[in-house]
Order: sequence, then C-alpha cells, then structure tokens
Amino acid sequence: MRKSLILNSLIFCVFLVFLWSCSEDKLHTDPPASDRVQDELQTLVDSRVGIDKLVGVSVSIRQNGLEKWSLVGGISKEGSPVSKEMKFGIASITKTAIAAAILKLGEEGKVGLDDPISKFLEITNKNIDPSITVFQLLNHYSGLKGYFQHPDIWPRVEGDLDTSIPTEEILSYIGEPNFNPGARFEYSNSNYLVLGLIIKEASGRSVGAYLREKFWQRLELRQTFFGTDETIPSPIADPWRDGDGDGTLENIKDEYGPAYHSVFFAAADIFTTAKDLSLWAEHLYNGNALEPASLEKMLDIVTIDSGSPYWNGYGLGVRRFYISGRLLIGHTGGMRGYGSYMLYDPSSGISVSLLNNQSRSENGPLLRFELMQDILNVVFEELDS
Repeated sequence: MRKSLILNSLIFCVFLVFLWSCSEDKLHTDPPASDRVQDELQTLVDSRVGIDKLVGVSVSIRQNGLEKWSLVGGISKEGSPVSKEMKFGIASITKTAIAAAILKLGEEGKVGLDDPISKFLEITNKNIDPSITVFQLLNHYSGLKGYFQHPDIWPRVEGDLDTSIPTEEILSYIGEPNFNPGARFEYSNSNYLVLGLIIKEASGRSVGAYLREKFWQRLELRQTFFGTDETIPSPIADPWRDGDGDGTLENIKDEYGPAYHSVFFAAADIFTTAKDLSLWAEHLYNGNALEPASLEKMLDIVTIDSGSPYWNGYGLGVRRFYISGRLLIGHTGGMRGYGSYMLYDPSSGISVSLLNNQSRSENGPLLRFELMQDILNVVFEELDS
C-alpha cells in the first residue's frame, strides 16, 4: 500500500512538472496579447514608410486614458529615424482646439454662438459679411471663400519666409463668398481664421496663451504648441513635399519660418506628438476639456455631403467618420509637409492619432487612410476577441 502511494505521488509530481514545462514553453512562444498586437501594428507601419511611400509616421493608441500602443516608422530626414518624442504639424486638427476655445469662452460668458462677427471685429474686407455668426463659422455654414485659394497668398508667404504676416492682412485674401451665410455646408479655412481673431479679442490674450492656460497646462499636454505664438522646441519631424509636381518629395524644413506659421494660424498651426494628440482626443471627447453642455453643442453633428466615402457629418470643429465598421468622431489634417488623423470611438473609449511628415505626394492621403484603417481593424479585432 505504501509503495503504491509513493508511486502515485511520483507520477503526480512528474505530471505537474510536465504541465509547468508546457506552461513555460507557452510563456516563451506566445507573447502576451498586447505585445502581439504591438508587433502586428508595427508591421503595418513599417510596410507603409519609406521615401517612396509615407516618409515617416508616429502613432499613439490609448483606451480610457491609458496609452496601450505606441508606434513609429520611417525617417525625419536621411539618417534620422522618427522618434516618439518628435512633434508634427497636425494641420486642420487644430480646428478641434479652436472650437473648444470658443466654447470655453462661451462658458465664461464672453462669446455666444449666435453672436455676429461684428460684435468682436471691425472687418474692412467687403467679402466678409459682418452678420455671420460664431455658430456659422464653427460649422462651416458661413459661405466664406477659403483664403488659401487666393492666387497671391503663397507668393506673399514665399517672398519673405522669415517675417510673420499680420492676421488682419491675411483676412484680405478672402475672396468673394461662395453663398449666403447659413445656406449650406462648405469647408473653409477662412472660418477658423476669423475665429482665431475672435478668441484674441474676447479673451484679451493671444490664441497660443489662451490654449495653453485653458487646455495644455490643465490637461498636462506638455508637448503641444501653437506655432504662430510659441516657439516649438525640438525635436520636430522634418516636413517633406513635392512642391514642383515632379513626383519627388523634397525636405522643406528650411521653408518653415514665421511666414508659414502666421498664415496657418488658427486653421492649422498646432504642433504636437502622437502621444499628446491621442490624449487630447481622450480629454476633449470624454468631457475633461469642456463642460457637458459645451461638449453636447460640439457633438451635435449634422449629416452633410462631404464628397468623401469615409466621413459624412460635421459638428463644431468635429467630423463624423465611418471606418472599420465603427462610427468615430475626430478630425483629419493636411498642410505643407504634414498629414494627420485624430479619431475617437465612443463605444470603446479608444482614441488614435496618426502623424505623418509629408504632403502633396500622389499617394500620401490614400496611404494615410489605408494605414489608419488597417490599424483600426487590428485594434477593434483585438477588442472584440
């Protein structure tokens, strides 16, 4: 009997060792799910970068405030890979912060959505109807023609890259209106140019100073800067652009002087890291940046014909997307040398930012969209598994 017990005990011990060994083998051969997703996402990024594709990319993915995955690929310049600390121009995603600033001024009793431009600004350009309301500027129902469409604006910028252009002068490049205020939606950078001037007048501060006090400092976005008013510290990803249309991208870092920053102004001049940008989406759409009533106004999205297959609605500085089978909110951006995405999924609490340092390449916008879509497919598949 005793021998039998000893034998059974030995067999049981051998079995436990076998299980432990199998478990150890599995531990070493099957990485945790988060690491597997990181590797899969990094492979997606690496497949899209290179001087003949997307020059460089930085991505941040977080859920409920916690950054889960961080990715970089490609180069800033020859011999200098993109790093997670690099800042990129976020272009029109800037509009999300400008809209939030206007709504914050509303919370302070300084700006109302029904207020006309004339309450804040004396406009001398006859193409700007002074009765246009703040609300019509925010949701692109003003009819204002985009100032970048004026044939003289880029010669003006390129004629003296080292000197800022007064914002009041930039207003003069707004041409004849496309339609009467309130008639329909048409995206126009001129709306946010005017909103930037309203922020200055209503707050008594520069746009950069107001954003820093109300959002960046309070929400601990330490790597976010408004280039028109602030010096952007290194490292900054070098911007690339096919300026002459010959199909070859050129590094245009030397062009990014004060003139560029002043002309982008409130329509496009925030620079930040992917990590800060995904955190901004988290704070903005979860209600940390604005009071609930203000956020509700921002997210009152109207269905519009955007001409795009993947976004079809606009609120106050926010777009509605349908990508990877999900309804998302956020914004995209494109400017000289940079392209960007910032998306948030209310159903899962996932926020994603994607920053890229190029523009005007034939396949750049398509490659950015495809990369973002593939990233979201992997992330949502992992969440649903």
